[in-house]
Amino acid sequence: MKTILVLAPLFVLASCSRQPVEPTGIYRLSTQEKMVVLEVRASGDYILQIDRSGSMTDEIRGRWQDERGAEVDVTFHGIVWHGNTPEAAAGFWAVAFERDGGICLDGKELLCFTKDAAA
Repeated sequence: MKTILVLAPLFVLASCSRQPVEPTGIYRLSTQEKMVVLEVRASGDYILQIDRSGSMTDEIRGRWQDERGAEVDVTFHGIVWHGNTPEAAAGFWAVAFERDGGICLDGKELLCFTKDAAA
């Protein structure tokens, strides 16, 4: 009986902990000004496409690195963000996935990429 009482809290804690997110897939972020699509490939490459109405699609390509086990889940190399605007640069974007697998650019969960369900 004591074993059950000890194991029950451990089971509850394990079920509440954050499950690892599989980073590969396609993520979308839509704002009034643009649609941003992030494709994270198993090869370690990523492509970020920015489609603004009335202009050509911009593209940023780079490498990503799995960091799970650290405070972040993934780092995307060769990109930095200025608010909701990405820029190719000699830097990196550190990402911690949300519980639903999305990626938020702000701390308020208002400006977030959502992962395609089929990905």
